[in-house]
Amino acid sequence: MIHEQFKILNMKEEEILEKAIRRFRDITGAKIEIVDNLLTKVDVNADAIIKLTADNQEVTFWVEVKNEIREQNLPRFLYFIKNNPNEWLLVCQYIPKPIKENLKNQGINYLETAGNCYIRKDGLFFYINDKQVTAERQPLEGKLWKQAGLKFLFGILTKPELLNQPHRQIAKETNIALGNIGPLIGELKQEGFLKEGNREGRPVLFIENKEVLQNKWIELFNATLKPKLKQGRFRFINKEDERNWKTLPYAIPYKFYWGGEPAAAILTDYLQPEIFTIYTREAKGNIMKQLHLVPDKNGNVEILDAFWNTPLMDFINLDTKTVPPFLVYAELI
Repeated sequence: MIHEQFKILNMKEEEILEKAIRRFRDITGAKIEIVDNLLTKVDVNADAIIKLTADNQEVTFWVEVKNEIREQNLPRFLYFIKNNPNEWLLVCQYIPKPIKENLKNQGINYLETAGNCYIRKDGLFFYINDKQVTAERQPLEGKLWKQAGLKFLFGILTKPELLNQPHRQIAKETNIALGNIGPLIGELKQEGFLKEGNREGRPVLFIENKEVLQNKWIELFNATLKPKLKQGRFRFINKEDERNWKTLPYAIPYKFYWGGEPAAAILTDYLQPEIFTIYTREAKGNIMKQLHLVPDKNGNVEILDAFWNTPLMDFINLDTKTVPPFLVYAELI
């Protein structure tokens, strides 16, 4: 049983602590870990205890986790740790520069999620700030706006309820590695696109600032993800097939989805497509045979990989045989 004076970290605090530890490891190569088994052995109101190991030396810290610390609440924190200031480590998502300088001058240990820190205890010393962290030592960029992240975002923007499914299910439907899901959700929270709520007594996640998120996804989909999906350009062998493209066999035996202009034509019953965009998980040879296509680098048919997975694929518009309107809009914009 955890000592009753210990506080229970909420989801946001756990995320801040885990991210700060991960960044610190990436930058310094030192070993740092949470040691919950020590919580019952001390009588102090800490959020956690961590153990830091470097150069064959080991030190422990009581940890106070904050999202952000400001001038107005700094005195309270300093009073809180006054009896053993060297034993504490303040872990925050963000600390303003003047406060970091103040903490350092008073010998107060701190660590930001970006990896900036001042840590001094028993001969171990780490000091990293914005100017001193070299490009080679910076932690790797997140994946939210790269290919895996864009696939993940497409999944939750198309099917928001997916956010509150098990990570394994999210990975399956968005067609990305399971290990990416937790960090991607963390990045989405950090950038202000997720909020935590409550539904029937249990915590749930909701998309926040959806329009901003959609616009950013559209921009980066066309620049980053879509070029990687292209299988090539083709043309119809027969002009008759091009004129009657709506009646072409859809899933006999291979399934595909109209995107871009043909999808817009189906959804609006107004446009006449000039470029025929097809999304599929089938081999392009199968689709060529089914739709009577031949390769042509100047052709008006483009085949792209369907970058989502089942059962998300079955969530797509089966009645219209099109990708979701959101993806159609992204392509046409």
